[in-house]
Amino acid sequence: MAKFTAQDIQPGQRFEQRQGFFWRVARLIQFPGEDAIHVQLINERDSSNTKTVSVSALLDRSLFKLVEK
Repeated sequence: MAKFTAQDIQPGQRFEQRQGFFWRVARLIQFPGEDAIHVQLINERDSSNTKTVSVSALLDRSLFKLVEK
């Protein structure tokens, strides 16, 4: 697989967190006054469980990995 970059992140993509949790990208967020783009994630088992992480954290393979279709 080619290197996955911030420009490749799209709503609907699935990521697995190291602890075995699966998250779906809900949206990308640009907070006012910040350069870093963030991503809102929704837990696939419990949609009321959400988290917001930076794109750099999402791309850190020690934290998350993209789940291929």
